[in-house]
Amino acid sequence: MLSIFILTISTIALIYLLVQLVKAKQQGKFLQTLRDLLVIALAILMTFAIFYIGYRVFRVF
Repeated sequence: MLSIFILTISTIALIYLLVQLVKAKQQGKFLQTLRDLLVIALAILMTFAIFYIGYRVFRVF
């Protein structure tokens, strides 16, 4: 049940993202929007990496 909920929310988010990218391309702000999305993805990856490293460190002790 939880997996279906996550899949539904993720699909809605991806559709919203694609619509926003199309709108930005029409307005000539495609590169700015793409840059912002890459910064967000980098922040998420860095957060995951920090939590993973913390988990590994605390697991050792």
